[in-house]
Amino acid sequence: MEKTFQFSNRHHELMARDEEYVYGWRYEPRVIFESGRGIMLKDVDGNEYFDLTAGMMSMVLGHSHPELTQAIRDQADKLVHQSSWYSNPWLVEFAELIVSTLPGDLKVVNFAVTGSEANEIAMRMALGVTGRYDIVSVIRGLHGGSLAAEAVTSVGGGRKAHLGPLMMPSHRNAIYAPLCYRCPVNLTYPSCNVACLDHSEELMEHITSQNVAVIMAETIPVAGGMVVPPEEWLPRLRDLADRWGAMLVLDEAQLAPAKTGKMWAFEHYDVIPDILTFGKGMTAGMGIAGTVTTPEIAEQARGKAGLPWGGTYSGDPLPAAVALKQLQVVLRDNLMEKATVLGARLHAGLQAIAAKHEVIGDVRGMGLYYMLDIVEAPDTRRPNHAMAERIRYNALLEGLVLIAVKNFIRICPALIITEAEIDEILGRLEVAIERSVAGYPRNLDFSTSSSLAARSPVAAGSD
Repeated sequence: MEKTFQFSNRHHELMARDEEYVYGWRYEPRVIFESGRGIMLKDVDGNEYFDLTAGMMSMVLGHSHPELTQAIRDQADKLVHQSSWYSNPWLVEFAELIVSTLPGDLKVVNFAVTGSEANEIAMRMALGVTGRYDIVSVIRGLHGGSLAAEAVTSVGGGRKAHLGPLMMPSHRNAIYAPLCYRCPVNLTYPSCNVACLDHSEELMEHITSQNVAVIMAETIPVAGGMVVPPEEWLPRLRDLADRWGAMLVLDEAQLAPAKTGKMWAFEHYDVIPDILTFGKGMTAGMGIAGTVTTPEIAEQARGKAGLPWGGTYSGDPLPAAVALKQLQVVLRDNLMEKATVLGARLHAGLQAIAAKHEVIGDVRGMGLYYMLDIVEAPDTRRPNHAMAERIRYNALLEGLVLIAVKNFIRICPALIITEAEIDEILGRLEVAIERSVAGYPRNLDFSTSSSLAARSPVAAGSD
């Protein structure tokens, strides 16, 4: 049952050069990809893999989509970069199309390059308008890697090590994530009446200065465990923010557009935030993200906290044109409905696999974005980091590119996936899980695979 990778000498050479000259997180083996089309990736040896991460959750139309490729060609022949003191037609049209999809009065976009920047802009807006300074976020949330965004992030791992003196002191990770599979207050939904929020407000009363400017949350916290909230949770979080005189910021970098079956995930919960941030899937893999708010909030924030914010590359014409074309295709092809229909097929298949393998404690998600919660045993629900890494490794052997962090395995294919591809992927995934349960591979170290990995070296084969 043992199976090994077979790479060419050139591939091994590139892996070694990458390790020597490029400072970054890498899974093992350090596969070098050189092309992609649709939901498939191809490495430098010509081996093909299903990309179940859609890049870094960014390529909702898959790789080398012909309309996006043409948009890149056309725009490269016109204008690639300009001073951010000026604008361009594609950025204006992108902003207009974004706000046309949004409910309420979310009508003004402050563009950025990364999701981290977008979230820092949101924090600036809230602080500038309210005149307050405490920023409260959700435990298990991830909002980016810049220092302020890192301060409100609380997914753990080594990413915060030694950064304490540099991060803002006014952050408070005080809201319990509504992870019903491992209830943070040891109750059971729905009889709990979402008591995690009651306990969260008590935490806020004790650890904040009572000058709360903003409550920040991912609509569905992904990196912290794909925490799909009960239907009451987000409306009650909205009420909590209102009672405290704070703004509600929702971070949809992982979720929009259309992945959950709606254009924006918060539409599932009949809640409208004061400020919304986007990145990843809205970018078509380009360097463009943003923060959306109301004209009233935008005007009140003007001239405060460095707003409006702009950097060298924020709103450049090339990424704006490509992201605009992607959003047009998403809406034209009604990929929200496709995510719902095909997501049901993917979910059913994952549930069927979970029923056969006790290492899968839970399957959580929505639309075409799911996560497997890997455990030591179903009764203890204790996270099994080693098994998750084994599954990721064996999935790669079976031609499936997955993200595994701690005990969580993400499955987020491009929205252009087909029924036949889903069925093929499920079959390969089950083979990978069977090999992992059998104990293969041996002695695999996962401790340096990402900024969220275990801080101390732990070998996957040491159990």
